[in-house]
Amino acid sequence: MAGKWMRGLAVIVALTGFPALAVAQNQCAIPQSIPVDRAIFPPPGATVLVPLTGHVLSLSWSPQFCKVHGDEKKNAPQCGGSNRFGFILHGLWPDGDGQRDPQWCKRVAAVTWDVLRANFCATPSAALMQHEWAKHGSCIESDAGRYFRAANLLYTSLKFPDMDALSRAQPVVRDFTTAFIAANPGLTSDMIRVDVTPLSWLEGVRLCLGRDYRPKPCPRDIGGAGPDGKLRIWRTN
Repeated sequence: MAGKWMRGLAVIVALTGFPALAVAQNQCAIPQSIPVDRAIFPPPGATVLVPLTGHVLSLSWSPQFCKVHGDEKKNAPQCGGSNRFGFILHGLWPDGDGQRDPQWCKRVAAVTWDVLRANFCATPSAALMQHEWAKHGSCIESDAGRYFRAANLLYTSLKFPDMDALSRAQPVVRDFTTAFIAANPGLTSDMIRVDVTPLSWLEGVRLCLGRDYRPKPCPRDIGGAGPDGKLRIWRTN
């Protein structure tokens, strides 16, 4: 029987009237100034137009990202100051049949300041939002506001396990997956993929969704770390 996270997601299909949603796991103050990047256009030959078979919700573990990239000026809104982030919304990706996924489907305008501000606490990077909208959102929705509202609703519907406790328990990937499922009844291990660095540090999580945005088992071409692999979790931002 579907769990709480799986129930009610069909409302996303309407994509209208979504309020701004708070992200409880993050300590986030929205900057007064968020620079609006230029529009990103499809690189030559990069457009892939294939039928949409589902979606992938991609989450990044911010402490690991900031451990590696925190000194870069462009990442200051995410990694500097008083903000503290756990899992952030990396993006909502269209999935195709087999190895080819829709991407860079059309030229799109830059993400506007009001959309950047409304979604900052989920995706605290204007550059990342511009990229995700141009590469992935252009294949899913007609405008950036609708795309990010759909992605944000999915993201803020999730609950996350105690990452501090997990990081101290010397877990394997299966332990994290089990804890993630316990926090989100209705998910099963075949719907989740865990991404790690070559040294086994947690990078992020991907959730496989159908065309209707409901969770489904991941296709074979969506990889991830093996369940018995060692998992190291960086705790600080």
